[in-house]
Amino acid sequence: MIDMVEKYKVDGVVEVVLQACHTFNIEAVRVQRACEQAGVPYMKLETDYSTNDAGQVETRLGAFIEML
Repeated sequence: MIDMVEKYKVDGVVEVVLQACHTFNIEAVRVQRACEQAGVPYMKLETDYSTNDAGQVETRLGAFIEML
C-alpha cells in the first residue's frame, strides 16, 4: 500500500470499513500504523452503508480534506 501511496503521490488515505466486518477492522490497525510511519494522514470511516450516517461521513470527510 505504501508503494502505491508513493507512486501516486497520495495526500491522505481514507479507509472505509463495514461496521460488522471484524476482519477489515483488525487490518485497519496495520494500515493506520503504516500510514503513520510513512507520514501520510489517515482516516478510518466505519459505516454500515446505510444513509443514516451520511451527514456524519460528509462532515468527517470535509474535515479530513481541510486538514490536508
